[in-house]
Amino acid sequence: MSLDDELRALGRSAVVPPVEEGLTAAVLSRVAGVPVRRRLRDRWRAFVAGFLVLLSGAALTPPVRAAVAEWLDIGGVRAQPVTSAPTSAAAGPPAVTGQLSLEDAERTAGFKPALPAELGAPSGVEASMAFVAIGWDGVRLEQFRAEVSPLYVKKYYSSLEYIQEVSGYWFDTPHELVLEDPSGAERRVRIAGPTLVWVRNGVTFRLEGITDKDRAVRLARGTF
Repeated sequence: MSLDDELRALGRSAVVPPVEEGLTAAVLSRVAGVPVRRRLRDRWRAFVAGFLVLLSGAALTPPVRAAVAEWLDIGGVRAQPVTSAPTSAAAGPPAVTGQLSLEDAERTAGFKPALPAELGAPSGVEASMAFVAIGWDGVRLEQFRAEVSPLYVKKYYSSLEYIQEVSGYWFDTPHELVLEDPSGAERRVRIAGPTLVWVRNGVTFRLEGITDKDRAVRLARGTF
């Protein structure tokens, strides 16, 4: 999808809060008093009213922003809307089989990995430059710097839900997971299941394997 297509889609889907009636009336009343021809005055009034709508839309609250998340990057993850759901079902997240210590993972990645206290000791730890994957039984937590390359692209079909507690997004349905390199070339990885994505202190987190949203949020809040 081109940038033009994305902007058109955004214009069709954007939800804009209502403009304060008193403010609009006051501005239009002031404009109406300007001694100009009627046609020019009507055009000016329409312009001012439209400008006020756009101005109020610039202050969208986070839950409203979730409805237009297709044009937002979530740290090192880009959410890209598609017109149809995946044709295959999501499998569980890949197991993390590496056996690095957390100290070795920190030295390799260049940052200290965080753990959800509730899950206890991990069954596997893997790391590369600016990237760490940690696993438990059926659960995978990835964490990486936002500038890591290639970039994760999540091609989702349903709407996203903004999670205020962690300033992240919940992907509640299966979606295609793609890696995009700096040249824009894409490599399909797999179909991912429900995933929580959030950013903290410049690190992007992907928690997959927890299908219950409330539990995923609780784990994210307890990740240190």
